[in-house]
Amino acid sequence: MRAARLKEESVLNGTATNGQQWLRLLLSDLVRGAVFPIYDRRQGLAFSRYLRQLRRFEFAQLQVIEQIQWERLHFVLRHAVSNVPYYRELFARQGIRIEEIRNAANFAKLPVLSKTDLQQQASALLAEKSQPREAKSNATGGSTGTPVQFYQDDSYWTWAKAAQRFTESWWGVRAGDRTAAIWGCDRDLATRTWRERCHHGIQQLRMCNAYARTEDKFEEFAVMLTGWKPRFIIGYASALEVFARFLLARPQIVVRPHAVKSTAEMLTAQQRETIQAAFNAPVYNFYGSREVNNLAAECPAHSGLHVNSLCRFIEIVDDQANPVGAGVPGRILVTDLTNFAMPFIRYETGDIAVWSEKSCGCGRAFPLLAEILGRKSDFIVAPSGKIIHGEFFTHLFYDIPEVANFQVRQASLSQLRVEIVLRQGATACNLSSLRQRIESALGAGVTCDIQIVHQLERTASGKHRFTMSSVPVQWNFDGDHRESVLRFEA
Repeated sequence: MRAARLKEESVLNGTATNGQQWLRLLLSDLVRGAVFPIYDRRQGLAFSRYLRQLRRFEFAQLQVIEQIQWERLHFVLRHAVSNVPYYRELFARQGIRIEEIRNAANFAKLPVLSKTDLQQQASALLAEKSQPREAKSNATGGSTGTPVQFYQDDSYWTWAKAAQRFTESWWGVRAGDRTAAIWGCDRDLATRTWRERCHHGIQQLRMCNAYARTEDKFEEFAVMLTGWKPRFIIGYASALEVFARFLLARPQIVVRPHAVKSTAEMLTAQQRETIQAAFNAPVYNFYGSREVNNLAAECPAHSGLHVNSLCRFIEIVDDQANPVGAGVPGRILVTDLTNFAMPFIRYETGDIAVWSEKSCGCGRAFPLLAEILGRKSDFIVAPSGKIIHGEFFTHLFYDIPEVANFQVRQASLSQLRVEIVLRQGATACNLSSLRQRIESALGAGVTCDIQIVHQLERTASGKHRFTMSSVPVQWNFDGDHRESVLRFEA
């Protein structure tokens, strides 16, 4: 096999291959040192100005950050009322006056923008001074898989690039560093234009779909990385885990980046451990979405995720859209402070998170999310009302070595279906014991159907969801919320 020959040549022996690797790395360094800076300057003066602003306030006091954030929030509100039909009509109908929004409590009275609103009111949400051709079209499948289209202007994308560069600098990643992307779907790979492919070449980016490759192709990509030596690896949490397990099973293929960025999905503790073991590098959790990216990221202290407060305004609320305190899980609402073509004000992402009860020791005062718990539909609801976090099931499978992957689906309070993919070579596992442990955790009145399948269903974006529930979750807590949720050991 071609991959086996490449592995033997580039990993084991061969002075010629070593010479080729040396030449390849030399050319790569020349690209980073000479070609990439020219390309980078084409980002424009706005990019440089935004990046300087982010760096200027990196270690500013929280009060300073909040003041800048509030000023930008008010600017977005004034723009929305003046130029966006949806908000102009909404504010007029509800008697909302911008000058009366003086603090977060006033702001929290504004209506929530849902994915349904975005889908049904897309044209009214587009600013009158912006035409679709002047902004970049984007889309998300949402939780239902129904495409939702929206627009993001140059301001949004320039701020996004600056915020990404800013965050990656925390991890020791330099502009133009060789980067490998372990992705999860063809949507972001196959549709690239020749111009985008050229840009990726200059940016020194190599991409791989972790779920669409044969074993030979996957191994060929992995072996290529051993010679190319990427300094930075990014990817879906589940795609990174697939690649990490592939490497752990082949210790002769060594890939040692400086840092790994996990994004697009909730990163579990088990996934982090597996990825770190494979790459021998720190893994940083990064939170964003297609609608509003660059929301929050971990720093080297790993104490939580710092909110990108200079570009985003994040709230965590209960079912009545009222703010919740630190340590209490709730729905995430995002106000984008950078996109004026289609402003998102109090937009519900569909995710659940928790504010941290402490500050980070790194010295950055940006508000801290303790963790992202997943999507609203990622939680399983027991008949008693107990909310069970998807990681419960991850812990449940820790000591079942025959299981390679799983997915839990809840159609109703009384029905649960678990699909299991066995590891190569395994023919069975103790389903009876597994069923008993799950039904015991959920309580009386629950029937658990467990099936062994060859492949699990993925979303249109290629993401893997461990748990999927159609049962609504009530994010209101009386008394100690810690006893009502979240994860508990199996």
